[in-house]
Parts: sequence; structure tokens; C-alpha cells
Amino acid sequence: MKKTYTICYVSKADPNLTSAEISEIFKLTEEKNRLYNVSGILLHSLGNFFQVLEGDEDYIENLYENHILKDSRHSNVFEIYRRNITNPIFSTYLSQFQAITTSGQLNKIYDYLESNRRIPISDKLSRLLKPFILFE
Repeated sequence: MKKTYTICYVSKADPNLTSAEISEIFKLTEEKNRLYNVSGILLHSLGNFFQVLEGDEDYIENLYENHILKDSRHSNVFEIYRRNITNPIFSTYLSQFQAITTSGQLNKIYDYLESNRRIPISDKLSRLLKPFILFE
């Protein structure tokens, strides 16, 4: 069984991005990720982006290093994790790449992050993730 590679990060959105530009980012991200068999999520909340990518290691690394980290539409990228995984969740759990719209879905994402972390979530990481986590 081939392992899947994953990267998860939080970043600060450019404050000059309009709602239309953010919508376009979501649309293009979903289209490209489906085309290249990348699963995961992209969230935007309170001026921050949160993204999980799962897929082929070479493709994910190239995407992250040469595109995501160099994208001027965000800054202050904080990497949460970056590693091989044996049980990708988003390829089946949320129908590949998707926008998250309910607090129930967000809670499942939080559970996913908790189950995949190697060390306890730091106070800094908890503060970074707080805008994205809503509890019912």
C-alpha cells in the first residue's frame, strides 16, 4: 500500500484580499487539487487560511515549496505538520477537496488534527486554530 504525504499549515491572509478574490482562490484550489488527485481542505476565517493537503509526496512538496510558500496572497505560514501518513482521511471522508461550512464538519477536522499530531498542541497553535474551530 502506497503511503500518502500530508502537509498542514495556517497562514495570515493578505488583508487587501477581497471576498471575490478569496472565492476565486477556493475555486482554483479545488479544481487543481481534484485534477492532481490531492485531497484535503482549505478554510478562511478572520483573516487566516488553514489548509491540509494529502497526496503524492513529490507533488505535495513541490506545490508547497514552490507555490504555496511563495504566494503573496498570504504570509506568516506556520507549519503544523508535514509527513507521510498511512490513513489519509480526506480522500474518502470529505469527498476529496472541499469547503467546510458547518461547525460539525469543523469539529471533525479538529478531531482529525488531534489524532494526527505528534506532540501536544502548543498554546500558539491553539490560538492560531481557534478562529477555525466552532463547537456546537
